[in-house]
Amino acid sequence: MGLHILKEPLTRAQLQEIASERFGDLVKAVVDIDKGLIALGAELHADAQTLLIDTEGSSNEHTWGINLYPAEPRENFIEYDSLST
Repeated sequence: MGLHILKEPLTRAQLQEIASERFGDLVKAVVDIDKGLIALGAELHADAQTLLIDTEGSSNEHTWGINLYPAEPRENFIEYDSLST
């Protein structure tokens, strides 16, 4: 599946498939909180952020790096951090 911008909702099973392609238990992604976009499947958060900036006009101050853990319960499903400089 590789790095791409999410255009429709994914199931946990689909996320698990993406996770198994790289890290096994997690999917790295970047969310643009202003535009409501998400890029996922990157090896590095910076790669997903660059994709959003280059293709969607996102800005650093509105992007957050997240890790999704599809096999975990809701309270442990997501961790996040700002990527703004």
